[in-house]
Amino acid sequence: MTTRFPVRFILPVIALLLVGAVWFVPEPEPPVVAGGSQTVEVRQTVWACPVQSGWTVAAGQVAPGTEAVARPIPSEAAADPVWAQADRWRTAEPGGDALVLEQSGEGSGSVGYVAGTTKGDAVLGACPAVVDEAWFTGLGDRGRSDATITLVNLGENRAVADLTWWGTNGPIQSLDTSGLVVEAGQQREIEVDRVAAGEGVVAAHVSRRRGSLTAMALDAGPGGTDLLTPAPGPATEQVLAGLPEGDGTRLALVNPGTSTAHVAVAVRGPEGSFAAQGLEDVTVEPESTRVVAIPGSVDLDRASLAITSDLPVVASASVETDGDVARIAPAPSLTGPAVVPVRLGGTAVRTVLTSKDAAEVQVEAFSASMESLGTSQVVLQAGVSALVPAPKGRPAYLVLTPKEGQQVMAGAWQVDGDRVAATAVRPAPVSVIAPGVSVR
Repeated sequence: MTTRFPVRFILPVIALLLVGAVWFVPEPEPPVVAGGSQTVEVRQTVWACPVQSGWTVAAGQVAPGTEAVARPIPSEAAADPVWAQADRWRTAEPGGDALVLEQSGEGSGSVGYVAGTTKGDAVLGACPAVVDEAWFTGLGDRGRSDATITLVNLGENRAVADLTWWGTNGPIQSLDTSGLVVEAGQQREIEVDRVAAGEGVVAAHVSRRRGSLTAMALDAGPGGTDLLTPAPGPATEQVLAGLPEGDGTRLALVNPGTSTAHVAVAVRGPEGSFAAQGLEDVTVEPESTRVVAIPGSVDLDRASLAITSDLPVVASASVETDGDVARIAPAPSLTGPAVVPVRLGGTAVRTVLTSKDAAEVQVEAFSASMESLGTSQVVLQAGVSALVPAPKGRPAYLVLTPKEGQQVMAGAWQVDGDRVAATAVRPAPVSVIAPGVSVR
């Protein structure tokens, strides 16, 4: 006798067997994506500059942006409509106490500069973006007792920062500058002399605790005034690029560590690099500042200073004339494009390039409408500083681009009679290196 099972009973059994087979078939392993890094274009930038009456701010970019929004501080200072034009180079006198500019656009690389005069002295500065750490040294040298540090809130929420201080005789205690609050849409000014009166040459460290915050210093008083852009932190190698011509140059150092630092100073001139006489071994005591004069016999024409040390320090330089002073902070490395104005606040801006190794930089001139007006090349020998030739015609700005795989540093300055001002040139934030992720 043959037993037959109805089809309606067999089909569910087959389905269960198939499901079990699928359940026990091992899944293929997903491909392994190697770690590492990749270049990602920056889509949004924000920077700020402190301003005073009559100061001019310039805003530009490497590539046209899609949108730009200006936020003057205080908000009662109306924003000029020109700032919204993210597809051109624009300049204006914003008024108020500070200007914040937020710009969108993939790989746009927005930058800002500020220039003007205060009490007859010239100022020039590159407008900084958000900082985690900001270091300033040499404040109050030569009796410049009106020095200030300005904190600017770049975001929409409260920002908090801590300030730490050092003087010639060691650390300066200040409970009043710990946990400083800067509300959204505001800036806060700290008078250095109120914290460090009688402490000699002063250094300050701004540490951002939370929020979006940037910082800039104004070194002011008898003998001159200039803005001082923030240094990112102590280092054993740093370059003060592009010293303008003056009557004397002084080097300020701060050693925040607990052991004596030994510093050597080399000059990078148009003909090459050489040790600064008498500055082959400058000692800086622990947790203190020191200022040394560069001997007048040292040729600093179109030069830069290369600072090396056995322990991390922060350096800055001051170039003095009969009636003014220019302040030079460490220059960041440029591996991609940087933007510099040709003229600002009615005075020409000159740029100096320098490199530890041989390098080549493309210099492209642009009109205010971002039309290319031609390119040239600056070839740098190792350890040399070179003045970028003055461009022909009436360009608004220059884009400096090192050859791929090379890095240079740059400084910009203005000279008008005895008026003198300088700033480090910062890279345009076109792209960032993002870490890769390993996935299995």
